[in-house]
Amino acid sequence: MSNGNVVPVSVFSSLTSTGYTSALIIGETRYEPNASPTDSVFWLTVFDLTDLSQVANETSDGTSVPSDISQYVGNSQYFLYAVSSSADATVAPQGDLYALLQKVGAGQGLVQLEQLLSQLGTGFLGTFSYILGAAMDESIPGFEAMSFFNFGLMTMGFLPITVDGQTIYAPVQASA
Repeated sequence: MSNGNVVPVSVFSSLTSTGYTSALIIGETRYEPNASPTDSVFWLTVFDLTDLSQVANETSDGTSVPSDISQYVGNSQYFLYAVSSSADATVAPQGDLYALLQKVGAGQGLVQLEQLLSQLGTGFLGTFSYILGAAMDESIPGFEAMSFFNFGLMTMGFLPITVDGQTIYAPVQASA
């Protein structure tokens, strides 16, 4: 049974030209990557769905998955945000990072990113913005946003649900 209002989530993925760092806001709490606004990285952060606490906050070079992140793969209690930050083509997901994103629920956004970079080339497109929010256990498709020409924005929420005295925050699409 639902026991409250949806906790709103807004995600911002910066481009190199903005000078701002990527950010994630859950309710009224703001999170940012451990990187400067000019570092081209993939930000990976994990949240516990029982209380929405942040349990991991790492960056990747676009190929690797830090152990602080990979330890939660396959566990439905955790939710991943993968957010590009000032990203250029050198950090486009590949290797272990690409495999992780596919496994946890990436969809058309990741496919489009890969196809456009492959066919048009990294020199033509240069920077990109990509956001994925996904359960760590493949139980549901993820929430995605992707752009080559603008910063990325994504909205969603978490609905608190209590069953047998245990509260879990279920990811839901944002509604007007």
